[in-house]
Amino acid sequence: MKIQTYIITIVLILIAVQTGAEDYQYQYFQKEKEEFVPFSDYIPKVRMHYKVVPHYVEDFYELYGMKLYYDENSLRKNIDRLKIALTCKFRHPSQALVKIQTEDEYYKYRNLMFMHINMLILRNYLKIATRYDKQHIYFYDADYAKDIQESLKIAEQMYKEALPYWYEAKKYADTASTVKITTNLGFIETERVKIIRGEVDFEKIINDHITRVKKKQNNIDALLASYQK
Repeated sequence: MKIQTYIITIVLILIAVQTGAEDYQYQYFQKEKEEFVPFSDYIPKVRMHYKVVPHYVEDFYELYGMKLYYDENSLRKNIDRLKIALTCKFRHPSQALVKIQTEDEYYKYRNLMFMHINMLILRNYLKIATRYDKQHIYFYDADYAKDIQESLKIAEQMYKEALPYWYEAKKYADTASTVKITTNLGFIETERVKIIRGEVDFEKIINDHITRVKKKQNNIDALLASYQK
């Protein structure tokens, strides 16, 4: 009898647990509500987790908006986050960064965002490069020649890393310009116009930096050679 009573008790507990373990969406919708509820209340919480767990383009872009640019480590974090953004999907149009009403607006919005993100990656690479690019070579720099050589080498590498992102930004600017409407991405639209009109040309800017770095590398090599005689 004791065994039978024990078995019956366990069965009753399991039934109670199963009864309480209803589908989470059912529980979510069964809350006490007023007669009329906003549409957003019918979105399961699991569908809104982008607000705390980034996985859309806009999520990683907004992380960049935290303005981590005080040191090289922060710059590299910015670059990594923005690179991840380029591999992600966009939010639903209703959750975009600006109001989207048509398919054309959404198409242009996506191209503008990719253009801008590529430009941000480019600029962050340039910020790193300038930290290693010595502006002038003086006669007394021979004492630190090897360190300067290594620094200039890193600067050249960062300039070269930046260049492909200019080509990508220009490509997306060209594509976005095929849609003859203006979105609410004001300053990004301005950036697009400057690229299209040639008012901004980072290919020339970056190549000029690389040319100057090579010249400085030659100068420091010559300076080092003269001191070794």
